[in-house]
Amino acid sequence: MKIKELQISNVLSFKYFENMDDATKVTFDDNLNILIWENGAWKSTVLEIINFIFKRVLFTQFIVNQDLYSQKNTIKSDEKKQILLPKNNQSYSGFRLEPNWNTDEKSQTIKITIKLDAIDIGNIQNLIQNKEKLGVFATKYANHSVTPDVTSETEYVLTINLSKGNQTFSVNISNSSDAGYLYLVNYNFYKELINFYNLENSESPISPLYESFTLISGYRNYSAFTPTIGLQTSTATQQIQWIRTKDFSKGINAIEQTEPDIFSLVRLRVAEKHYDLFGTWLKEPECEEKANQQTFLSKINKRLRLVKLEARIKLTDRAKWQYSFQFYDLKRNQPLPDINSLSAGQKAIIHLVFEAYWRGDLKGGLVIIDEPEVHLHHQFQNEYLRVIEEINKDQECQYILVTHSESLINSETISSVKRLALNQDGETIVKIPRLWTEQKILIKILDNTRSTYAFFAKKVVLVEGDTDRFFFKSVLQEKRPELNQEIVFLDVGGKNNFIKWKEFFEEFGLIVYCIGDLDSARQIIYWDTSNTKEDKLDSTVKIQAFKEAHSDLFKKIKKKYREKIYILKDGDIETYLWISKRGKWLPAIINFCSDNLKDFLSDKTNEKSKEILSIFKQITK
Repeated sequence: MKIKELQISNVLSFKYFENMDDATKVTFDDNLNILIWENGAWKSTVLEIINFIFKRVLFTQFIVNQDLYSQKNTIKSDEKKQILLPKNNQSYSGFRLEPNWNTDEKSQTIKITIKLDAIDIGNIQNLIQNKEKLGVFATKYANHSVTPDVTSETEYVLTINLSKGNQTFSVNISNSSDAGYLYLVNYNFYKELINFYNLENSESPISPLYESFTLISGYRNYSAFTPTIGLQTSTATQQIQWIRTKDFSKGINAIEQTEPDIFSLVRLRVAEKHYDLFGTWLKEPECEEKANQQTFLSKINKRLRLVKLEARIKLTDRAKWQYSFQFYDLKRNQPLPDINSLSAGQKAIIHLVFEAYWRGDLKGGLVIIDEPEVHLHHQFQNEYLRVIEEINKDQECQYILVTHSESLINSETISSVKRLALNQDGETIVKIPRLWTEQKILIKILDNTRSTYAFFAKKVVLVEGDTDRFFFKSVLQEKRPELNQEIVFLDVGGKNNFIKWKEFFEEFGLIVYCIGDLDSARQIIYWDTSNTKEDKLDSTVKIQAFKEAHSDLFKKIKKKYREKIYILKDGDIETYLWISKRGKWLPAIINFCSDNLKDFLSDKTNEKSKEILSIFKQITK
């Protein structure tokens, strides 16, 4: 399954819209989507909404009464039908979906467009092929009845209305009787029927349904790996079903006490293959070799070579059907003595690769990864993204990465970026720009200067050069250090670049300011683009002559404040600080900020200091 678009009205920082067609919209590409946000832009709201939709609205929950099932051979048929019941949970309690603080009394609505993909079609075909077998178990253990069928549609629009008073929800969908939609809302019903069938027909089990939705939470525990797996008390199929059922109830902020479930799922699949081969004409070493060479594990190991590892399983206790799951160090050509000796970055890449390939050859599905940079060194963040790109060549998944890492934003990924920001009323807006060629070149400049961190700020202040950037950043640190994460300063390499950089960042919803030297007034105010060396206002005489030639200069400089453009009235920053124009300016600026900045800013008789503080008051308000 893939998400086409999501619209949100009156949920936390998302404002209220009377007409849902006008509501804040996030559109998603079929492959890679990178969601970034400024601090406080409530990115977790989007994740919580998606998690709520998949856990409560689409994949509705069914409960198995294990006590009754254990008595299935002694209880009456009416009691047997109480073994598998729909939970009918129309509550969104436990999900943080409060209304916007400005419209507490207004209705809350979520609208989502989804489409089925290859995984869903494969699951439906599996159900159709086994519908008679499953029908017997549905009649025996449930009052709920539904028959899988070929779907006539693959795209569905759901409108979900939240009721704050009792924290319940209702769903509107025009084609609710379509077989594809019925497959989604009965997914867990079918899954439990397959589980029952496999428990009672272990010799000829039905293949479990594949998951079309994976959420890798930001709370990942990579310190509790279990190196063994056992099949003595329950089959691999049973254990896989139990793990997936448990996983259904996890929220995005669930703190893991054990290893990610996917590690157990991969171990079980490999062990199951070995168990099935054992006792055939193959010898014991051949069974192990075949189990370790099956297609899905070969694909996993192909990707794990990136971190110089290979996964292998070994039968350690035949009496208990106990297996060890080892990682083989390809660099040292020996097994790892302790899986926990791997770095967090290696474990994170293993996690990603396992999630991608444990399902086998099916293509498609939705994978959401919350803060992939967690536990990852800067270098591994780039490797992680490269692994995703390589995987997607094979699998055609829809990936949604929710990140605060500038390492994942570059000239190659920028077209996949959707940025969540807050407007002046504190409401979330979504920016998905379509960049033209010259703007993509600007991204490459940000790559080379390692300045993509600007996308995660609220405000960007553009300055002409490195001396300006150091000085104004020092002023911010001196006067408003608490805004360091909110405001960034970027050197754009000269006044001629102000406008294109300003337009570029505004496309992503950032608030953009420009601070230029006096000679930038030629281009910005008087549209003089000649830009000759003689035009540079680098002396008191030239500055005075320029002012006399433009009697309306100060008035027009003041007017530019409305556009968030600030032109220094008396030259450049070196002139303001009485720094010699000879030699290297940056060391002189650094020394000034270290020794004299505090006195300069506190001098209430200094007009230049007062002008600087006036500009900062506008930027930091």
